[in-house]
Amino acid sequence: MAPRIPVSIGALFLAPTTYRHLPTIGWAAHGEMQAELRWQVDHHFDSKIIVIADRRLGNPAAARRAIDDARKALGGQDVLLVCLAGHAVKFTRRDGDITALALPGSVPGRPNSMLRIDELSAVVLPEAGKPVIVCADLVSARDTVGAVALAFAGAFVLASPSAADTRPESTCHDALAAVLGDLAASGTQQAVPQLLDLARQRVVAAGGSPHLAVGASQAAITSRYVSEQLPDYVREDLISPDSGSRLDAVTELAALAASTPFARASLLRLAASDRAEAVRSYADTMSRQDRQPSLRQLLADGVIPREVHEAALKEPAVPDLLPHTGGEVILGVDAPDGQDDCRPRHTVRLQPYRLARTVVTNRQYLAFLAAEGGPCPDHWQADDSLWRDDLPVVMVSWLDASRYCAWLTRHLHHTRVLAPDQRIVLPSEAQWEASAGNDRGGRHPWGDVPDPRRANIRATGIGAVVAPGRFSPDGDNEAGCQDLIGNVWEWTRSLWGHSGHQPTFGYPYRHDDGREMASTRPGERYVIRGGAFYYATECANSFTRNRMLATDRHPAGGFRVASTNARETTS
Repeated sequence: MAPRIPVSIGALFLAPTTYRHLPTIGWAAHGEMQAELRWQVDHHFDSKIIVIADRRLGNPAAARRAIDDARKALGGQDVLLVCLAGHAVKFTRRDGDITALALPGSVPGRPNSMLRIDELSAVVLPEAGKPVIVCADLVSARDTVGAVALAFAGAFVLASPSAADTRPESTCHDALAAVLGDLAASGTQQAVPQLLDLARQRVVAAGGSPHLAVGASQAAITSRYVSEQLPDYVREDLISPDSGSRLDAVTELAALAASTPFARASLLRLAASDRAEAVRSYADTMSRQDRQPSLRQLLADGVIPREVHEAALKEPAVPDLLPHTGGEVILGVDAPDGQDDCRPRHTVRLQPYRLARTVVTNRQYLAFLAAEGGPCPDHWQADDSLWRDDLPVVMVSWLDASRYCAWLTRHLHHTRVLAPDQRIVLPSEAQWEASAGNDRGGRHPWGDVPDPRRANIRATGIGAVVAPGRFSPDGDNEAGCQDLIGNVWEWTRSLWGHSGHQPTFGYPYRHDDGREMASTRPGERYVIRGGAFYYATECANSFTRNRMLATDRHPAGGFRVASTNARETTS
């Protein structure tokens, strides 16, 4: 192990992004593929980074000079990290094969217009006695990875033959970024060979065929920012290749941003550079949470049509409530199904209740705002198409949903639709789960077999929120409630607890243990149910429990209302 902890890293990034005669590589364009690795190295480690831009890579001689200057500038660091991306070409010559990296001025078929890998290694490797790590993702019609490893003999080489349309998250660069993020979060040190092997395993899991050559050094790397790391569950979402998981990371980062500068920096990074537009937009919104638009502003700007607003005032749209008989219902699952917090399978008794046919829609939520005032959901100011199909309202917190329920109770009492001893509330998680499982503990409203044709989940392939009822009647429960699974996850009134990972209130479910008592404690989380359009099949079911802070607003987070007698809870 290296005696200095942490070791310092000198990082050299070489990624030609424009080519005169060669096709553009999507994942290499604009340095997008290397951005995550650069960020991890810069923010977590004692590092110095040099990125050699296209203008310095016009020809091999210029490239060699730029790389030599960079290597000398990075000479004070303990470990040299060399990151390569682009086209690699292999030429067969009488005196042996030549492998070269294409440059912006390279011409196909002319090796002298390209940067030979052996010449590149000759410039880099003279850093005698210091470990060199080479991370390479190279597009080539022939096998060039072995030649790269041979040229950098003695160095640590993690290289992958990538395709031009390779997803950035399945590259060696992204895998190395992920394991460095894990290392930083753990606050421990890791020997370079083990670190690179973990990165190799990630690429293999993503379907790649990486090559790993291990050098002789046993240098170890550790982060310098141990005191500012994120909780494991947040970090896992933050580095996930799935954009839906990164949406969840935005929610948690926004909650941590006020007290943790690193969380704030991570949130701003997602807003500026995440590869998914939906994540960038949501992160930008959550980085300025105090700027929700007012109804007056949106009306003045013409974002909300006047006729839609007038209809909300004169004939407020309200949810349609469907009866559920209650009685003995089955909740939860037994191992090996589900997670610990939704086990074991058990029976509880519920009083009769009614549950809304659909989640609350934008027009229904507008009726509440038109009558009561208050801030509008953030995304209303940027999308005037929301009113065409009356999509589910999203970007509403638990507190927003609770205020809506209080207004709807008053409104339905005034119109005598609701009996005086009844009130509109968010459903308890027991009521929600009983409805989704048809009281019998079914995995889905339609049965026990997952079916992406009956719900809007990741496997369905839509990738966005859709109008309620699109999957009816095939996806409905027996009472006629739509979209209990997928599309948007739904707030319940049941407390999860204060932790972002382990629930205070687990299963078996008990209505009298405090979980059904609304809490005003800062940082309290409530149970959410049903999954959303980005949920994996195994998580979109009747029993999976999740959680969000009461103040969180999420682009796939909505709610459905229920009615109960004022004196009742759930038993």
